[in-house]
Parts: sequence; structure tokens; C-alpha cells
Amino acid sequence: MTTLARLRGGRIFLHLLAMLGDRCVRFHVAGIIRELPSVAAALTLLTRTRTRLVGALVSYLTQPIKHCPATNADPQSLAAILACGDVLLSDGNTRVAVLVKRFTRSTWSHVSMYVGPLEEGTDPLCIVEADIAAGVRPIRLSELNASHVRVLRPIGLNAMHRRQLADWVVSRIGSEYDLAHAWVLGRNLLRVPLPTRLRPSPNTTANSATRFICCSLLAHAFALVGYPILPVETRISPTATVDQRNLTPGDFEHASVFEVVCPANSVS
Repeated sequence: MTTLARLRGGRIFLHLLAMLGDRCVRFHVAGIIRELPSVAAALTLLTRTRTRLVGALVSYLTQPIKHCPATNADPQSLAAILACGDVLLSDGNTRVAVLVKRFTRSTWSHVSMYVGPLEEGTDPLCIVEADIAAGVRPIRLSELNASHVRVLRPIGLNAMHRRQLADWVVSRIGSEYDLAHAWVLGRNLLRVPLPTRLRPSPNTTANSATRFICCSLLAHAFALVGYPILPVETRISPTATVDQRNLTPGDFEHASVFEVVCPANSVS
């Protein structure tokens, strides 16, 4: 064994042998790659190329549609209506917004939550969203880039639960956008079969989630207070698991757990 460990080929052989006896496949594959500098360099280049391509695609999708300018919702009108824990459906004017509306056959392309002022000032950060380019972030009412907005209020939630919703969403600021989830959701909406090994597990608890799309961010928050968005017969406990993979902005509009506080065009 000592002799083998001194040789590159021997170390590779030992990794291959160890893979048969334990489940640390990734560890041993990484070890083998370290012994093959050319392979490691190729994989590094491939990873960088993929990252650049994804970045270029995201940049393209977040560009506004020039021939259809958006009119931002009036911040003052919204401020007079919103309460902590309210959900905002918005109709964006970017390429990705057009794709979302087309795939989901809905008026709405995005969903976010009003969490109350996070700072002092006349136009404070007060909305949290999962943005495809920036991840989970806070924005101001004046930064809500939408031609139309609809405000939904959860029915029957007391002030404590509404504060819990907002606090949990705020605690996720800085999390990354879940591009893999968005890709699978798009495949599902187009009814394109996906190999089983590439399907995300539905058994993801809210507290263990680290990446989000706009819908899953809010759905996880509501799940924590036993208030599922998806139609189920009974409310779930805060520790239960829920499959949020196919939830879209339009599902929030049609969910019976919300009441419409503000019609779509009243704050345009």
C-alpha cells in the first residue's frame, strides 16, 4: 500500500478500490482528478465557461422589452395599502417575465412580499424578492419594476404569524437564485420529460432550503406558519415537507387562502 501511495497510478488505483467499499464517490472522484492535472484543468475551464454562459443568458433575459415600456406602480399608493406579510403579484417587462407569462399562461410574472420598512427614510427597503440575477434581495417600492401590481393578503393570519413570515423571508436575503429549479419548472410546464436523477427532491423543508425562485421563497415562508399555498385538505405543521416545485405566480392569484386587497390596475 505504501508503495502504491507513492505513485500517481497507485493513488488512482487506491481511490478506485476504495470506491467499491464505501459511498464517498465524490471524494474519490475528486482525488482521482487531482492526480490528473490535465483533466482538472479541463474541468476548471468547463466550469468557468458554463458560469460565463449562464451569466450571459441571465443578463439577456433580464433586459427590458424596448417596444413595450413598463410603467412603475405608484409607490405612495402602494404604501397606503400594504401591510406586513402581503404578497405582491407583478407584471414585469423583461424577456424572462414574458417567458414566465407565456409558459404559465398567467398575467403575472413575479411574486414578492412586503415585509415593512427595513431602514429609515421616505422610500425604505421594504419588499423582499428572489431575483434571477441578484438572488434574494430587498428592494424599495420605487424599484418595483412592473406595469401592473396586485396585492394579496393572507386570510386569517394574525399579526404574530405575519411578522414570522416577514422575518423568515428577510433572514433569507443573500441566498442565491435557484436556476436549476427554474429550469426544471420550465420543463414541467412544457411537459418535457426529465430523467429521474435530475428531478429535485420534493422533501425539502423550509429551514433547509438555501436557493429559491420567487414562488418557492414565499411558499416556504407560508409553510413555516402552517399556511400552504398549494391546495391541500389540511394545514401542514411547521416541520412538515411540501412539494413546491411546480408553484407559479398565477397559483398565488387563484389560491383561496388570499384575498385581493388591491385590483391589478388601481395602482398602475
